[in-house]
Amino acid sequence: MEMRSFVEQLNEHGLLQCVTREVDVILELGRIARECRKPILFDNLTHYPGFRIFCNGLSESQTLAIALGLPVQHTRKQIAQELARRISHPIAPCMLATGPFLQNQTTSNVDLTSLPVPRWHPSDAGRYLGTWHINVTNDSETQQRNVGVYRMQLLDAKRATVSTSPQSHLGMQVAKAEQSGTVLPMAVAIGVPETTVMAAAASFNGADEYALAGALQQEPLKLVKCSTVDLEVPACSEIVVEGFIQPGERAQDGPYLDYAGVPNTNSCAFVFEATALSYRDNPVFRGTSIGQPGAEDHQLFAALADVGLLDFHGRRIKQKVQNFLLRRRSFQTFQLVGRLSNPLS
Repeated sequence: MEMRSFVEQLNEHGLLQCVTREVDVILELGRIARECRKPILFDNLTHYPGFRIFCNGLSESQTLAIALGLPVQHTRKQIAQELARRISHPIAPCMLATGPFLQNQTTSNVDLTSLPVPRWHPSDAGRYLGTWHINVTNDSETQQRNVGVYRMQLLDAKRATVSTSPQSHLGMQVAKAEQSGTVLPMAVAIGVPETTVMAAAASFNGADEYALAGALQQEPLKLVKCSTVDLEVPACSEIVVEGFIQPGERAQDGPYLDYAGVPNTNSCAFVFEATALSYRDNPVFRGTSIGQPGAEDHQLFAALADVGLLDFHGRRIKQKVQNFLLRRRSFQTFQLVGRLSNPLS
């Protein structure tokens, strides 16, 4: 189910809040999204005519059920049982010749500030391009694909940070590329199916995240080749940014209000430089404002914890505690544990 179809189904079920008045993407939009706490579509953005922004898509079990193509009345237990059944049968993606995100494309004078990138919270140091999206890379040695969700702060018109743990698959891929002194190609897809974001956020060893996305949506994920990098992205993506992570270059990411509800800074984030920008007609930017107990990132974490697919790349004891709390939906205590650097981190 592409994101536009998901939004339409939310609306049909009376679960979508539509904001038609003009809203500024700098702080105002994030504040409204946090106060609403339900799926919300902004279709009148200050300084960004023709763009829309969608937030809070997975804010409760009903919306998660819709994203998975399940009856809206499914309980959390029923959803978890179905997730466990599906993930045991990965479905490989398939390729298409083209996709709607190629309706508008530029490979010269790429300007990421032309996108309605929000500054979500007063604690944030800047505007965040990547909060609910996917990052696609290939291992320079094995060519094994990695699809993850790594936060990205705009630095200027062509560059953004990529913040991740050195223990993550992306962190290890960058280390390999830097050893050989080469750039690491990366594609960023925004406005992809919710099942694809779920797969990218999951700890799924031994299989392609796109195959996990296929399992979650019960059909092959349709992919399209990028124009300037040798990578594939979902054909139904709303916005695609192509480019490279530069070897040896670092920048400060944040502070940024993180899942634990406190400002978090990464002083050694990777630096991504864009080479192409593509988007659909009347594109919908997908993002989220996190930091509150039970926000949609917590709901996603909890769904993944229910089926053993959550990994924060921290110490084992901390991970066990956090997974236990998420399965119980004890979000405030989950945040408290996330704030502790010792002895659990």
